[in-house]
Amino acid sequence: MDIRLEDLYYWISAYRGLGVAVAFILPIVEAFFPVLPLFAIVTGNAAAFGLWKGFIFTWLGACTGSLITFWLVRKWGRNWTKKWLHRYKGLEKSSRWFERHGFSVLFLLRCFPFSPSSFINVLAGLSSLPFHTYFWATTLGKAVSVFVLSYVGADLPDLIRQPIKIALVGIIVLLLWSIGKIVEKRYLPKS
Repeated sequence: MDIRLEDLYYWISAYRGLGVAVAFILPIVEAFFPVLPLFAIVTGNAAAFGLWKGFIFTWLGACTGSLITFWLVRKWGRNWTKKWLHRYKGLEKSSRWFERHGFSVLFLLRCFPFSPSSFINVLAGLSSLPFHTYFWATTLGKAVSVFVLSYVGADLPDLIRQPIKIALVGIIVLLLWSIGKIVEKRYLPKS
């Protein structure tokens, strides 16, 4: 399936009339059905609503979907899947590694727009990662990835013409990572 930028803008203008509800709900649905193209949703929201509104609507929806998925897995799927997970040593080892590295790994995974978000939500829900670590890493990391894609979607030709904007995105990533490390030191016990 080959999606052209013109097709994306047409799709956005078609759903713009449905308003903020669609901009918020689509990223929530994407958290459960990873087949939906988050790139198209984020850039489409930015194209339809502008950089800041598109970013906020998408970020809130993406965080909400991730938190709901995490909570559902933690609440109902954990006991059932722990038995299943025990049979597959590679998954069990990945889960323990994920728990040990906590905030840093989760934050970095969330920063990359094309990381497997649904898989990350499920793995975090299965792990014993504290909720506050998951919450902060997800909300800060998703802020980075959604902002980057929103920035691209708001005006792709302008981004190509002005590479300084790419440097700005890099600075924002470093700032959010630093904030995340401060949060991690505050909440995680020292080894």
